Amino acid sequence: MKRVTPLVVSILNGFPEETCLYLAKQGRLYPNLRWSQAYGEVRRINDLSRLGIDPRVVVEHLEEAEKRGEETVAISLDKSGSRRLVLSTVPGHTGTYMLVVRDDAEVRRIEELRRDFIANVSHELRTPLTAVRGYLETLLDPRFLTIKRVKEFLPIIFEHTERLHNLMLDLLSLSRLENPNTQIQINPLCLAEELQNAVDATRPLAEMKNITLRLKKPARSLRVLANSEHLERIMVNLLDNAIKYSPAGGMVSVWSEVHGTYVWTHVQDRGQGIPPEELPRVFERFYRTRGALGGKERGTGLGLAIVKHIVQQLGGEIRVTSKVGMGSDFSFSLRLAD
Repeated sequence: MKRVTPLVVSILNGFPEETCLYLAKQGRLYPNLRWSQAYGEVRRINDLSRLGIDPRVVVEHLEEAEKRGEETVAISLDKSGSRRLVLSTVPGHTGTYMLVVRDDAEVRRIEELRRDFIANVSHELRTPLTAVRGYLETLLDPRFLTIKRVKEFLPIIFEHTERLHNLMLDLLSLSRLENPNTQIQINPLCLAEELQNAVDATRPLAEMKNITLRLKKPARSLRVLANSEHLERIMVNLLDNAIKYSPAGGMVSVWSEVHGTYVWTHVQDRGQGIPPEELPRVFERFYRTRGALGGKERGTGLGLAIVKHIVQQLGGEIRVTSKVGMGSDFSFSLRLAD
């Protein structure tokens, strides 16, 4: 290739990665827009030194690749090897090469998340399945099959199958929410009514622990842009957690306040609180705080992850503040309706 035509420039700019066309005989580099935006203008091979790339190493790799008949070689740009400069020959054009910067850090991060997710799901499934199998094997043995054992084991088996059922439902919900094609229908809603419905739904659980649910209702004129079903799920999940992590005879408070074009709703408990080092992870899938519950009231570990996704789908934010021994305050924002 002797010169770079407007068509070649257009093709280069269509590349999704930072790309340069290198004409070795001229010693010229022709960067696409992404490259120029990321690293600035480069015209000569020596300009690569501004990026921390040794031009001599690039030339040596290209020469070695041509000698060995290789079409592509890569140079690591960092110690982890996740960021690379990929050098490729252009078929039919001797001395013409494509230089592409590839950053695999995000790919590796996603792969790591996938592995962690599979490991976590396997762990969450293993415990109830092992328990159910153990109890059923006992009941299948004629020597141990008695009315007393059936009455003792069946409620336990039901509890573990219920846990599996809830886990499957939460996994499906999370999958739908993480799908970029998922759209939630948003309508103006009376916030006071929605909060009252959620408090009423969780009141039986609170009464079992003699916990007072205190709702400071916002004005009925206060309307937010949300989806009733999803807003109820946010509130029920936050209230459920607050009740579980509160001591018997405690109190859970709910109130809202307007800030600009958003309204923030708070769910505050006076429970054990969350250690500062754990706060950044509370919205992760399957993450559970190392609290005083000791695993007595275990959920699926997906509730807060689902809440976070719903809030984001509704165009809001979710936050948590907590102090060990004092309790936690989960708050989320929703846009005000006009």
